[in-house]
Amino acid sequence: MGDIRFLSKYLALVVLIYGLYNYKNYSKSKAKYFIFFILFAVVTEFFGSVFYKLFNHVNFVVYNVFTIVQLTLFLWWYQLILNSKRRKNILRLCMIIYLIFAICNCFIWENILVANQIYTFILGVLFVIVAISFYFIESFNKETILNITDSIYFWFSLGVLLFYGTFMPFMISVKLFLVGGQSVLGIVTFILNIIMYLCFAIGFYKSRNKNNVEVF
Repeated sequence: MGDIRFLSKYLALVVLIYGLYNYKNYSKSKAKYFIFFILFAVVTEFFGSVFYKLFNHVNFVVYNVFTIVQLTLFLWWYQLILNSKRRKNILRLCMIIYLIFAICNCFIWENILVANQIYTFILGVLFVIVAISFYFIESFNKETILNITDSIYFWFSLGVLLFYGTFMPFMISVKLFLVGGQSVLGIVTFILNIIMYLCFAIGFYKSRNKNNVEVF
């Protein structure tokens, strides 16, 4: 995804270290799972960068597996933090549909070894946007809405939304119109990674006030 993409793994590593430094502040909340999502991203980025040297094969499979697992984990996490049983059940159904579609897509439409799983990515992002929308709906219905920017959940959600919601149109444009190709995607990915990890870092900073950890 462009030469600049390699910088993303160092950015993720810095935020991971900062998150681990503040881990004690949110270790007893559901926010603790998010640090493992970032760890998974760091491991994927570093492994993906050396995959070709190790196996003499393009690294599509690494990032395809990452996409499927990470988006599934996001859906799982949101059904965990929501209060509404109805919304929880909707997200559980979304997870099942997504995993079935992802498995089928790997072998029928887009080979997981030699092609980006764009259809899987699009469906997963749409489901994650639904999950984030559920989170915001529940947050807006609470008396603490005026303090929403103090919530670690808010900053995690904003980071995921800005990255995936913005990145999806670029993925579609490359797939349909071949606009810019991989070099453009690399630049866009890096810029959006900066924004996303900055949001995560703000969330970890907010966790220093323990009253902000389980606000929403």
